[in-house]
Amino acid sequence: MDFVSQQHWDKSYQDFNYHIAKDDITNWIDKYEHLFSEKGSLFEFGCYPGRYLSYLGKKGWIVNGLDLTPGIEGRFVNWLHKEGIKSGIIKKMNAVEYASFSNDKYDMVCSFGFIEHFTNFTHMIELHDRLLKPGGWLLITTPNFKGSIQKLLHQNLNKENLKIHYLPSMQPSLWKGKLKEIGYTVYYSGYFGGFEFWYDKEDRNSFQKFALKLIRKITPLLKKLPDSSSYSPYCGIIAQKLT
Repeated sequence: MDFVSQQHWDKSYQDFNYHIAKDDITNWIDKYEHLFSEKGSLFEFGCYPGRYLSYLGKKGWIVNGLDLTPGIEGRFVNWLHKEGIKSGIIKKMNAVEYASFSNDKYDMVCSFGFIEHFTNFTHMIELHDRLLKPGGWLLITTPNFKGSIQKLLHQNLNKENLKIHYLPSMQPSLWKGKLKEIGYTVYYSGYFGGFEFWYDKEDRNSFQKFALKLIRKITPLLKKLPDSSSYSPYCGIIAQKLT
């Protein structure tokens, strides 16, 4: 089951200004980039609007990705090429359906905020595996709304966004177990980003607005905290397919 309608994504990215990300996720990629320094072809599930696809493309990966959001085959591809990023398949197409029947294989398969929108998230991980060459690299991240502190904040300050995420999926230990079963070496599995609380637009009362203002003010201090499953904003895994 997919928790999110396509109309939600269409509306969210209707006026999106393309840019290359520089945030906790790109810092995490940089930290472990030495593991996958040899560049090749890359595929991202649900790649639009391409903040991380383009980041990896700038590092020398030939980027491929599918998404159902309008604009992917025109304006987005043109922007990638203007940025000097080499691309293969960039299409408006259902990535889940493609992975279910395609014989294409890539040197890296990744998703950044994808599997947590599905109740059958372990099947989504299997679909990532179907597209990956032996010896290739798998990168998956999701938000961490399941951690005790993050969950409390989202329940009270970001309820509408919380509804479109499947919290049981946000457990990298489960991803690790699944990948080890099917023949992967896992190099990283855990939580990262120190502390941060990100949220979407929704109607909020005066108390909620004050709470968000306070959180924004103290976040630079909280950002220095060590990573934790309770409050860090992201889950992630990096693994290599052996066979």
